[in-house]
Amino acid sequence: MSFNGLTDILKKVRERYPALSKRMDEAQAVNRWELAVGPTIAKYSRALRVQETTLWVEVDHPAWQSELHHRKHQIMQILNDKLDPAHQLQDILFINSRTQR
Repeated sequence: MSFNGLTDILKKVRERYPALSKRMDEAQAVNRWELAVGPTIAKYSRALRVQETTLWVEVDHPAWQSELHHRKHQIMQILNDKLDPAHQLQDILFINSRTQR
């Protein structure tokens, strides 16, 4: 077996280890948060983790939480864009950072 580069290696690893592939997609969704919402909203919100198919996001203020809730489907499309269809997000849960501390 020969590899033509890092992309080929990652593809083979994803095929051989589906659980790792799922975790890589979850990490990619979290890392794409600022791209999905823009730098201004990203200052007031943080993608925390993916649990099952739900992204948990901490939001600093109820006004931003409301804005994000209204844009949820648009945000999910951006986050899911590069993910394996089997690992795509189904929901986003917005939690208020003030009540979580």
